[in-house]
Amino acid sequence: MAPRAIISATMVGAMAKLVQRSEDNDLVLRAKTQAEALGRLYEMYYERIFRFCVHRLFNKEIAEDVTSAVFLQVAHGIRGFKGRSEQDFRNWLYAIAANQANAYIRRTSRRKKLLAEAAGSTRPATAGSADISSEPDWPRLYAAILKLKPQHQTIVTLRFFENFSYEQISQILDVKEATLRVTLHRILNQLRNQLQTVFDGEI
Repeated sequence: MAPRAIISATMVGAMAKLVQRSEDNDLVLRAKTQAEALGRLYEMYYERIFRFCVHRLFNKEIAEDVTSAVFLQVAHGIRGFKGRSEQDFRNWLYAIAANQANAYIRRTSRRKKLLAEAAGSTRPATAGSADISSEPDWPRLYAAILKLKPQHQTIVTLRFFENFSYEQISQILDVKEATLRVTLHRILNQLRNQLQTVFDGEI
């Protein structure tokens, strides 16, 4: 491909991203007053928030209930939402999801039961795996995560299960990125002490 054609393709891709971002931002603004726009945001984010809740609660049925509570809170609070962009909405949505998941755990005091269910239902399949020993010990890992503070559990979930960047997590949790990096380093040291290098090389 000629250099001019490569530049042109790059420009087209960048313009398409800008157009999509503008459309998403407009969707957020319209969602404050239009049910149709709010419904589209629900469709865009439901699976992501559900997945986040599964990783926090280790149970799909419970995650469905909490995810429903998240979007119900969004529907009730969208008119007062101060953000103006899709990124603002995403950060607000994940903050609500983290709070709802933490509230569920505190309210029901079901940590041990959740862990027992996780041990039986969320261990990844290893059929056909060349080296089963390379897989993390998921029940022990979940047990260690559940011993962390609620905010630390959220950090681990966003970073390692949702693959969010430090910048994104710092925005969601409203903490400085440098502080977040130090906190996560301490969290991983705590987990390593219990599990002997579960997240080796992830920082």
